[in-house]
Amino acid sequence: MGRDIIEELGSLALATRLKNLSERLAKDVSQVYKESSLAFEPRWFTLVYALKEGEELSVTALSTMLKQTHPAVNQVANVLVSNGILQESKDDADQRKRLLKLTDKGHALVAKMTDLWGQIKKANDQLVSESGGDLLKNLDKVESALDEKSMYERVRSLQ
Repeated sequence: MGRDIIEELGSLALATRLKNLSERLAKDVSQVYKESSLAFEPRWFTLVYALKEGEELSVTALSTMLKQTHPAVNQVANVLVSNGILQESKDDADQRKRLLKLTDKGHALVAKMTDLWGQIKKANDQLVSESGGDLLKNLDKVESALDEKSMYERVRSLQ
């Protein structure tokens, strides 16, 4: 067996391991969507889910809710608008604000996906349980610690 650089690097490769894990999970979920004949991408999930109740929300509000950058939310929103899943409008009080909500097509898609999302959640819960620790609670702790002091600040404080 060849050398496992990621294992050798240990915590130095934390971001790489998390990214690899994310990509692996997204790839498998994407395959589930395709086999279910659903034209949906895993990276769309949180944005669509945030809008599933019919609310019209600004990109700024969504970015805060999803803990994603404004450009990241805009990028996904653009794809969803072009696919007819979201519609956009401008805020009457502030024309610079982009407001988003699900279209009828988007609501129909959510209705088709709800049961599948329940299955994905069960599979995720099983996976987390098999890990032997409370992965989600530990991720919460890591995220909170980074909210208190960024990785940049942590590295700079060691110099």
